[in-house]
Amino acid sequence: MRWVTHQAMAVMAAFSTGLPLSGMLAAWAGSVMPDVLDQREAGKALFFRQRRFNKVHRRSSHWFGWWLALCLFPFADIMGPLPGALITGFAFGALTHCLLDMCTKNGVPLLPFAEGRFSLKICSTGSLAEYAILVMCVVVFWLAERPALVRWDVPLY
Repeated sequence: MRWVTHQAMAVMAAFSTGLPLSGMLAAWAGSVMPDVLDQREAGKALFFRQRRFNKVHRRSSHWFGWWLALCLFPFADIMGPLPGALITGFAFGALTHCLLDMCTKNGVPLLPFAEGRFSLKICSTGSLAEYAILVMCVVVFWLAERPALVRWDVPLY
């Protein structure tokens, strides 16, 4: 998935779960972190950085277990509300990244350092299907967050 899809979906999901503004901003930043980590790893290569990126992309940085554990960390009540919201939002954004990449044909790893992958094979990165999913989710989010605009109790006749 493209970064715009990751960022939009993470912010919408963070808003829907009730994270404060600081958590939503952190989710926006965290939504691209798995790819940023892969880019930094590939940047260490002296030559053939793209080849290195293709080799490390969607490996252990895209395993949802790391991000789920980090997302639950603030519930230990050892920090204040602002750091907790920032950590939760950041990890939540990265978690949504992994879940969205699970929808692509390449998928995400089942285990952090294993070769097996899980994929729902719904779309390819940058395809029309990806953008259709994004638009559909924006519409559903918009309708869900504005229940006064959709009156289900009004007769249709």
